[in-house]
Amino acid sequence: MLADGVFDTSLVVRGQIMMRDAHIDRLLDGAVALGIPLQRSQIEGAMDQAAPPESSGALRVTVTRGAGGRGLAGEVSGGATILANLTDYDVSVPLPAVHVQESEILRNPTSINARHKTLSYTDNVVALRAAVSSGFGDAFFFSPGGNLSCATAANVFVQLGRDIVTSPIDDGALPGVIRNWVLERGYIGEFVVSERSVSRSDLLAADRVFLTNSLRLFQPVSGFEATHFEPLLPEGCEALRSQLIGR
Repeated sequence: MLADGVFDTSLVVRGQIMMRDAHIDRLLDGAVALGIPLQRSQIEGAMDQAAPPESSGALRVTVTRGAGGRGLAGEVSGGATILANLTDYDVSVPLPAVHVQESEILRNPTSINARHKTLSYTDNVVALRAAVSSGFGDAFFFSPGGNLSCATAANVFVQLGRDIVTSPIDDGALPGVIRNWVLERGYIGEFVVSERSVSRSDLLAADRVFLTNSLRLFQPVSGFEATHFEPLLPEGCEALRSQLIGR
């Protein structure tokens, strides 16, 4: 009832949970940050039960502190509550380009909600609903310092010439599983990928912009408010997408 928990969403393709260990690691990191006792075997068991062999779809695992007394520091009985469910999701067709607006809500880089995927997603919900009601498909959050943070449910990558950059955690970017995987590789095709602050002027001068998360994988951004971008992914994204889903 207090959004005192963490969650994770992963892609299941023919019974295989894409980047399974990385998703489990993120759930465990979030649980540690919130002080929720959680074992790796508990998550593994919930995942295996929700995603049987040959199944495909979007797998969400939710972990809350558990049942307890009222108040912010009420005692919990019985340990963490773990919920896992698999829903239909078709990853075979890449998503079309999306046009985004700037959210009026600032992203607080010091908040635990910016650094971990907690259940407190009100800012994201409000920002996305505001964008949709204004005729956009998503919204970008900016930090109080004016740097790009992330989209409502995805990380943002910006192509500037032969470089592709994404916002650092210190600017409010959530350390997404696909984001981290791309950064570890260090390249997309022949483009060098790195982490650095992205100012508003950097964003407006971009050649291409795209989003990443564990379900969308790679989604092009066609524009940011009145500024338009090439509505295509940089060369190399499709090869990475195929590598991830095994086709």
